[in-house]
Amino acid sequence: MQLVEREDIIKYLIKIQLNFENAYVTTKDFERELLLESWFEALCNYPKDICNIAVNNVLKRAKFAPRLGDITEEIEKLLTPQTKSDEELWAELSSVLGRVYDVSRYLSYPQYSNWANGKLREIYAALSGELKLFIVNVSTLIEIAEMPYESLQFERARFFKQMPVLKKHNSEKAAAQKLLTQNMPKHILPSYKDKK
Repeated sequence: MQLVEREDIIKYLIKIQLNFENAYVTTKDFERELLLESWFEALCNYPKDICNIAVNNVLKRAKFAPRLGDITEEIEKLLTPQTKSDEELWAELSSVLGRVYDVSRYLSYPQYSNWANGKLREIYAALSGELKLFIVNVSTLIEIAEMPYESLQFERARFFKQMPVLKKHNSEKAAAQKLLTQNMPKHILPSYKDKK
């Protein structure tokens, strides 16, 4: 796997400048170098092929000159294609709420409470990981399932407002952890023996 090099960054910036005449106009050498360096630092750990596709995809959709954040966002989407849209996640949640509500009714009966708890944990475990960023536990799932229609509409609006923030935070956290483990000296990383 070949990673992005400085020459690739120069090509990306030239492509953007050719498509948007006022994009990244720099008059001084140190400004050009700073622009190049900031893009290189952000993209240097990504595969070159993915970056090429991301730049082209963003250029196809862009009405204004793409920013570095637009490119990295597209790269992350390409690297994690299994992610669901917020609409798909809400549909997934909606599809289980009826079952959750029905099963949660059995929690108040001692003879059925173990069965109901197990069933609810099963339903929660089957939810996609991204959805669990919003639905943090079984209790939250039950709470949403028991909401009246008006409150559920408010919760839906809150969901669509919160999901992009939660996804971004989660991806930044994963990237930071990956970076830490890549740059950490080998003697600090726990060995296989330490995990036993």
